[in-house]
Amino acid sequence: MPAKSNRETKPGYSIGAVSKITGIHPETLRMWERRYGLVKPGRSSGKSRRYSDEDVRRLSLVKTLVDAGNQISTIAPLSMDQLQQRLEASSPRILSSGTEESRPCRIIVVGNALPAKLASGAGTSRPDVAATFEDEDAMTRAGKLPEVDALVIESASVQAETLGSVRRLLALCGARRAVVVYGFGTRQALRDLDSAGVACLRTPVEAAEIEAACAMPRAPMQSRQAGDETIAPGKVPPRLLTPQQLVRISTRSPVLACECPHHLVELINSMAAFETYSLECQHKNAEDAQIHAHLHSTAGRARAMLETALLRVAQFEGIDVS
Repeated sequence: MPAKSNRETKPGYSIGAVSKITGIHPETLRMWERRYGLVKPGRSSGKSRRYSDEDVRRLSLVKTLVDAGNQISTIAPLSMDQLQQRLEASSPRILSSGTEESRPCRIIVVGNALPAKLASGAGTSRPDVAATFEDEDAMTRAGKLPEVDALVIESASVQAETLGSVRRLLALCGARRAVVVYGFGTRQALRDLDSAGVACLRTPVEAAEIEAACAMPRAPMQSRQAGDETIAPGKVPPRLLTPQQLVRISTRSPVLACECPHHLVELINSMAAFETYSLECQHKNAEDAQIHAHLHSTAGRARAMLETALLRVAQFEGIDVS
């Protein structure tokens, strides 16, 4: 049965916060509530919706199932146990990366103000902060990092290069989930992050919102491969490694018995060269131009996948790529 109504006027999540956490548009949320009774949020003294932790968990499960192809009319009447069973049957991997009732999410935080806010926040619904770093360079220089569930990055602004930074840091720490807490951002950059599976929360946010975003049962960023054909032609991931960084990696003596780091650098350079070539290649007509645009975006996605693999190898080798 759908979740029971929470009629108390105690603090909870606003509809905007729930939308950011779950990825469900506010209008869709209202429609699902009105048409299917999916959740019955409480109301504040000002009559605005206030969602509980249970509401957020239910909505996150439903969003995951809808994204996997389930009809909302079919799954809306199901209980939480039934939703979880449906999710397990359709995708055990997604379920295994979902929420864990036994403990809060263990996270790494990159930022200046956010670590202190999380440490001083009231309430029990807070993530477990395993390590904090002032910026990307500090985290890159840290060496061995603790095992964590999620990476939380504080950023005053979200720009085109933010996605590349998130990918680099995810490759370093091996987290299954990334959350960006931002002040301002371009629409395109936010869309790119969302398409890559990164949760974006605009400040001000509460510790409970970050915990929910870290724990929500949604496909992790790494599972959305850079070669996914749903990326439109011309959509090219940003460079994760500069030519100088590639040179630095290629000149290091490997710890591994093989030459994988050197081979990966060669492949990345070759793919980057073809990426540029396909962009500049002359075309005779519109169809020819479309083919070259497809080649350009495909080469860019392949290059990004190889860069991500090389970052993991560099971490194993203890190579500073900053």
